[in-house]
Amino acid sequence: MQRERFLTLALVVLLANPYAAALLAQEGSQLRKTGSEYRSDGLQFYRAKEFEKAVEAFERAISLQPEIAENYNDLGLTYAALGRHDLAIDTLKHAIRVSPDFAVGYCSLGSEYYQTDNFKAAIEFLQRAILLRPDYALAYNNLGATLFELDKRTEAIEAYEKAIRLTPNWAEAHRNLALASYKQGDYKKSFDHFEQAVRLKPEFFEAYNELGVAHYYRRRYREAAECFIKAVNINPKYANAVYNLGVLRLTLQQKGDAIAQYHKLKTLDAGLASVLYGGLYKGMLLNLREK
Repeated sequence: MQRERFLTLALVVLLANPYAAALLAQEGSQLRKTGSEYRSDGLQFYRAKEFEKAVEAFERAISLQPEIAENYNDLGLTYAALGRHDLAIDTLKHAIRVSPDFAVGYCSLGSEYYQTDNFKAAIEFLQRAILLRPDYALAYNNLGATLFELDKRTEAIEAYEKAIRLTPNWAEAHRNLALASYKQGDYKKSFDHFEQAVRLKPEFFEAYNELGVAHYYRRRYREAAECFIKAVNINPKYANAVYNLGVLRLTLQQKGDAIAQYHKLKTLDAGLASVLYGGLYKGMLLNLREK
């Protein structure tokens, strides 16, 4: 708003003083941003999780460069981050109308359909992204996640493996392949890829927790404890790992240690604390939490 008032004042001066007008015109050209600059601002706001500001910046970029598909893609993803899924889908559809061969737009749209549980549409658009760009690791990964939700585990594993072949050092893809392989009963592959995930990303506390769950259900309690402890050391506020460690201690009849985890959990997640309390004092059988 302040800049708009300045431009209004400049217009008045311009009409009254031609010399001042030339100076102000030069200054205005320096202040005026391009569509690319607004997009850059939007990306910075997005990374800082200032999504409303990002929306405003991407909308300004679109007003200046309506022919650029990336602007609509960025705006659609920002709407998705705000939970405005209908707007996100409409905007992402516009991105591929502007550029029908825009693989990123198809991947974004497919991923947004995944987030809204429209898995059939998700598969359609993710496969279109791959057709347009066969080396698109993100599209393969997200296709794998979608197929996994539909219990198409063999196809999901194939998609994850393609993502990893394209991007071997992608920790998240190794973690996803580990989860799918575990559900498929291929425990060796599962443990191998969990280990690769945490090697590539040592701060990956979610993967440590999931690896701990895998060890627990294979009755490898010492290894499970090590993983849960690593997860908690990396992120002391990660309630699932604190809970899982409490369940493990209870399984091993280490009630004092389980109670200690319960007291930690009360400050992190009252719901999980209540579940653990049921196991401690009411004899309830407990399941671990993967995510």
